[in-house]
Amino acid sequence: MGLPRSASAVIIGGGVVGCSIAYHLARRGARDVVVLERESVGGGTTSKAAGGIRVQFAHETEVRFSLESIQVFERFKDEFGADPGYTKIGYLYLLAEPRQLRAFETRIALQRRLGADVRVLTPDDAKRLVPALRVDDLVAGVWGPQDGMAGPAEVTNAYARRARELGATILEGVDVTALEGANGRITGVRTAQGTLSAPVTINAAGPAAARVGRLAGLELPVHPRRRHIFFTEPFPEIPGPVPLTTDVTSGFYFRKELQQVLLSPGDVEDIGADLEAPMDWGKVEDTVQKAVHRLPIIEQARISGGWAGLRPLTPDDHAIVGWAPGRQGFFLAVGFGGHGFQHSPATGRYVAEWVLDGRPSLDLALFDPRRFEAGAGLHHDEADAE
Repeated sequence: MGLPRSASAVIIGGGVVGCSIAYHLARRGARDVVVLERESVGGGTTSKAAGGIRVQFAHETEVRFSLESIQVFERFKDEFGADPGYTKIGYLYLLAEPRQLRAFETRIALQRRLGADVRVLTPDDAKRLVPALRVDDLVAGVWGPQDGMAGPAEVTNAYARRARELGATILEGVDVTALEGANGRITGVRTAQGTLSAPVTINAAGPAAARVGRLAGLELPVHPRRRHIFFTEPFPEIPGPVPLTTDVTSGFYFRKELQQVLLSPGDVEDIGADLEAPMDWGKVEDTVQKAVHRLPIIEQARISGGWAGLRPLTPDDHAIVGWAPGRQGFFLAVGFGGHGFQHSPATGRYVAEWVLDGRPSLDLALFDPRRFEAGAGLHHDEADAE
């Protein structure tokens, strides 16, 4: 299929966020939505996600996003006709310092008020959940039994398929090279395949969001940072299922994937790229050191492989969602860090409301694109895995 000459909305980026937005717009009746993906649908940073889904966030908007998204994942198979492999394995945070526990207690009060099931555990309780843990240096664990995981590829492809069924066009192998417009208004995009005009252009380009923003003359504070995930050979010595478990002090996290154990050092590294994240096998040593400290038995396992992805981070670790300042017709849905997948159902719905109705039904001030202009960014969220 060739590039259309016009659309009601063009979405730059065919990852899970872009495809969710396309689906929700098409579901609301916008039949000529176009998604432009530089590579293949879900083939960018979405394909590198660990698939975690949690309610354990520090701010009400993000907790509400999680609760809504969990409801979607629970009925996903019936609604989309695709099994995303959704399972409630839970999230377990391991805390070694009293100050960490105090910070979590504030969050837990909010999460419970909003209806989430989150519990403080003793170290021994945490060990009962994951018997292989070393817990003698911990002060507590925080357990979210309703948290879980699903398959990013399955979810993204289901959004894309359903969006197409509802009339959206999704084109792969199309790189946006310029934005069309004048007098502060963006009116479309330019590609090697031609020019497409649209009253609404949506930047959902993941790690490349800042580069797309520069095409509009904007400096978006979205910083791609590399993170590694390694996996072992089959290792039955740690029986599953195992919650996605994060050591807050070191940033290390792990979970079971079938018979293998997935391990991440929690690294955050600027490699000066926004498209590709080459593996640094030197990170294995750091990963193993952190892993053996928390899971001594893992010393018996062998690393079989791994991958690296780019996490599009912002200075305050919150997404940027809303109309771009000073650029009419240019909407931003970027900077989700490691949370884009799990928040994609809610993101798609609220962006569609904003574009079609003029405002979202939930207050999204936390994600205001203008917040960095006045230096009003919030503090970094310490507990961050996926």
